[in-house]
Amino acid sequence: MLRHEGDTSRCAVILPGVRYFSQAPLLWFARETAQARGWSVVEVDERARDDQEPFGWMREQAERALEAAAGAELVVVIGKSLGSAAAPLVEGPAAWLTPLLTRPEIVAALSSASAPTLLVGSPDDSTWGDGVVPDNQALEVFELAGLDHSLQVSRDPRASLDVLRTVTDRLGAFLDRL
Repeated sequence: MLRHEGDTSRCAVILPGVRYFSQAPLLWFARETAQARGWSVVEVDERARDDQEPFGWMREQAERALEAAAGAELVVVIGKSLGSAAAPLVEGPAAWLTPLLTRPEIVAALSSASAPTLLVGSPDDSTWGDGVVPDNQALEVFELAGLDHSLQVSRDPRASLDVLRTVTDRLGAFLDRL
């Protein structure tokens, strides 16, 4: 786990995906966006060992990261894919990048969220498109067509960079409203 110092009253917790680590573009720029706004950041920069059950591992990592951020008045969780397994643990604001909307426990947690929550995904990603986007006033849903689970355009790096900029801007605007 990495700690990036900033405003101690505001902390962003970064949770990775199973094969999408905190140094991958969406999470790298999520951290950069939070830090540019003065937030401190707790970043889970590890991955589950092959012999670990990934969902249990993620919940344990999320608990540790939330404990590390506990001194802040405002904590926002920013998670990618597997990171959304922590949704049942999160009481405050969150931004979920490609949350696993095919998992009932994640959909249930998002359905009952009361803090501002940003969901970003694509109908072309089966974990989003084949799932259920909850109907909840606390959710801000940002859907982008034609993208894979990494929120990229297949075989088009320039278009993928444009998407990265768009998602980063949307995340920045979300953080600004908190």
